[in-house]
Amino acid sequence: MGVIPEKIFRELVKNVYDGINLSKIAIVILWTLLGLFFINKRTSHMYAVLFGLLFYISLLILCLVLFKDIKRYLSFPKDSRILPRFIGYKQDIIFVYPILLMSVIGAINNLLIASGLFPKVIQNMNVTPIEPIEFVARISLLPFVAVSEELLNLIIVSLYYNRMKFLGSIRLPVSIFIASLTFGIMHSVGWGLNTGILIGLSYMPVFFITLYTGNVWISLLAHFYNDFISVSKSYYGSFHFIIIASLCLMPFIWAIRTMVRKTD
Repeated sequence: MGVIPEKIFRELVKNVYDGINLSKIAIVILWTLLGLFFINKRTSHMYAVLFGLLFYISLLILCLVLFKDIKRYLSFPKDSRILPRFIGYKQDIIFVYPILLMSVIGAINNLLIASGLFPKVIQNMNVTPIEPIEFVARISLLPFVAVSEELLNLIIVSLYYNRMKFLGSIRLPVSIFIASLTFGIMHSVGWGLNTGILIGLSYMPVFFITLYTGNVWISLLAHFYNDFISVSKSYYGSFHFIIIASLCLMPFIWAIRTMVRKTD
């Protein structure tokens, strides 16, 4: 336990997925690697998008079929006492916490780049201009990417946790660290090993919040928002900051509307 407060530690461990089956996990990971390989053997951008759509839908179905009880992690969380409330429980889950999580991911990413451990060229990824039709196609793909990858991440971190009992009290943080690296290395299929590791290390807070809340909603929304901004940057270039500002303003607008209604 050590590095994690006892109350938080208990909550994290309680939400580790216990339906682990090595043969089923092997099937899912093999399918994932094959899918990523063929996506990156693209003959055109639209090929990658269309093949990606089929792949991520099939990956989601595969996870739900092979691990039927994992569906509980997809249920929208009901009112919970483990998370502070800001503008309302539903609004916090949809906007506030995902945006905060996305900000933490970005901060870790920038710190790692600033440290000099990763090539500077990484800062320029996802800036290749794209056409309007591809922009729409890639945006439509993002929800499937977020949901399927977050379920896969939950399966992977739970696998490591359940298989590393010999580590005792440190197996949870070690499991999250290794699962993050695994997530990153999978992304290296198309983006290179350095970029993949950077993504993985930046993504560690996502595993933490998924286990802490016992569902993937905050994680998948943060994942979706982050990817949405990246794709928008490819299309809108330097004007993508408008997308970021609009996204961050949403919870504040919601809060103001709620306050106005209460004063009527």
